Amino acid sequence: MQGSPSIGDRIEVTAAEVRDFLASPAGRRLRRIFAASVIVAAPLLFRAPVFRRHPLLRLLEAIGGVALLIKAAEAIRDWDAGGQQEDRVVIDVPPAS
Repeated sequence: MQGSPSIGDRIEVTAAEVRDFLASPAGRRLRRIFAASVIVAAPLLFRAPVFRRHPLLRLLEAIGGVALLIKAAEAIRDWDAGGQQEDRVVIDVPPAS
């Protein structure tokens, strides 16, 4: 199977590119949607009987894991690139209807 490249050979994304995307308007929308879904899903996940049997989730519940997950999601949602985007102009074009 030398002829087919692996996915790692085809995709190369640097941390700076990810940081730039997350600071863009599309990245802000993605962060907001991701954070909202974690904030809503975390308490539901910890209440589901199927998941309550798993020892790791029981441990997380005992130490307040839901609160920690929600705080982490809020931090992701409210993250700011620290003013690194001030010198860049980003034009967000809506999709064609």
